[in-house]
Amino acid sequence: MKYTLHIDKSEERGYPRLAFDVPEGAERIDVRVSYPEREPYREGEFTLARNECVIDLALESPDGRLFGAAGSNRTHVFVSPLGSSAGFLAQELPAGRWSVVAGAYHVPEGGVDVAYDVEITVKRRRLFRGDTHVHTNASDGAFALATLAELAAQDGLDYLFITDHNNVSAPPHRDDITLLPGVEWTHYNGHAGFLGADAPLPGRYDTRSEEETARYLISAGESGAMTVLNHPFCPLVPWLWSLAAPHDAIEVWNGIMSERNERAIAYWHGELVKGNRVVALGGSDYHRPGLFGSIATPCTMVYAPSRSRVDILAALRRGDCIVSYQQDGPTADVDCRRDGAPVSFGGAAESGAEVTLRFSGLRGGDEIRLVTDLGVESVPCPNGAENASLTRRYPGAAFVRAEVMRVYAPGLPPMKAMLTNPVYFD
Repeated sequence: MKYTLHIDKSEERGYPRLAFDVPEGAERIDVRVSYPEREPYREGEFTLARNECVIDLALESPDGRLFGAAGSNRTHVFVSPLGSSAGFLAQELPAGRWSVVAGAYHVPEGGVDVAYDVEITVKRRRLFRGDTHVHTNASDGAFALATLAELAAQDGLDYLFITDHNNVSAPPHRDDITLLPGVEWTHYNGHAGFLGADAPLPGRYDTRSEEETARYLISAGESGAMTVLNHPFCPLVPWLWSLAAPHDAIEVWNGIMSERNERAIAYWHGELVKGNRVVALGGSDYHRPGLFGSIATPCTMVYAPSRSRVDILAALRRGDCIVSYQQDGPTADVDCRRDGAPVSFGGAAESGAEVTLRFSGLRGGDEIRLVTDLGVESVPCPNGAENASLTRRYPGAAFVRAEVMRVYAPGLPPMKAMLTNPVYFD
């Protein structure tokens, strides 16, 4: 959108404003400005300049907040929750009437026309890869947070939750990867992830009873955290409290695929069959480099409108995510409608609605499993398979979810390479 703001000489040393509208779901605003800084004229054999013009640049949000100021030394600034120009806030962009604040420092006698080009980038749903469970040397990890974040960014991850044991620290902002706060509540009777809140620990962490543990989990949720039962069937640190304890999600895939993860998936499936709509997550539980430990193994892939903290956490809460054995592992997406609106993973369609599940990153010999509360359909992938699109209806089913099974090496049994959260049916 291109605008022109005329500033009269009488407005010098004032702050005229140019209003523009920002829609819901804006991810980034770019503002470019241009104006004649001086008027050239000829005098004999020389070209001289006169009538100096200096216009400062600032942005004001709809609630009247100063979102940042650049003075007159920049012709382009941008704001976004993922990172902004120096001197500007990196926060979610509220919808409404914004203003460019034009500081009229020097204005020529005849006034000046200041040209503004305002570009608004609207959020759109896409896939972001990350890890919901990693440790730094703030607890028992090998690396400092900055080193771990750098490794994750170099690997091409989009987001990372920092989840040290009973230790919360607000991670710094980085432009190349979204770092989110978290903690792994660590008790001798089990571990739980509290994701996305700056202060999710409600006090002492050594709960002594089922009732106290339930209150603790509820309090963490009230702080804004997404509560996750971590590796509940791990033989070393299982969840010994009741599995009925309040929680938003289950970490069904911790580290490499193993029997303990299969048990967690089977338990989660049983909860779905009972009608409990619980989100399934994966996390590497990364501590240090090793044969069976890598960041984003597995990788929780999130369908979100941006990789801002708000959008990543909201997508996880909805269950609009899949878990793949690595960040370059197979993926899945869904095409389904309810009253004309799209339904994604974690969402609910009408009973019997048509659902198309699309898979990518497949290999010949893979097996796609379409899983409902009524049974499992197996779809073998032929040699050379890369992608697949499967359209089905499930009248009478409560949900459908998908898995990809893969033989990783000759002689090994098939193991899970990817699983999705369900699409539910009302």
